[in-house]
Amino acid sequence: MSICSLVVYTNPEKMEAVKADIEKREGCEAPAAENGKIVVVIDTPSRDVMSQTIMDLNNIPGVINVALIYEYFEDGGQSETVSQKA
Repeated sequence: MSICSLVVYTNPEKMEAVKADIEKREGCEAPAAENGKIVVVIDTPSRDVMSQTIMDLNNIPGVINVALIYEYFEDGGQSETVSQKA
């Protein structure tokens, strides 16, 4: 299991379209958005799927940058947490 939070930076004019695109993706939620910044939570079964999802978010038209803020990973009873300051 892999859970992470991101901030997706967008062109403010395209923010709503980007947010809608993110929310259509499996395992993705966008609970907050303001001034071209979208908070995203991703819940996936593996780190590989999470990494691919993050790369896919980078390719959405209107996205300027995707910043990983927090990651929690659990595999077979072991867990790992990574946090970064944005």
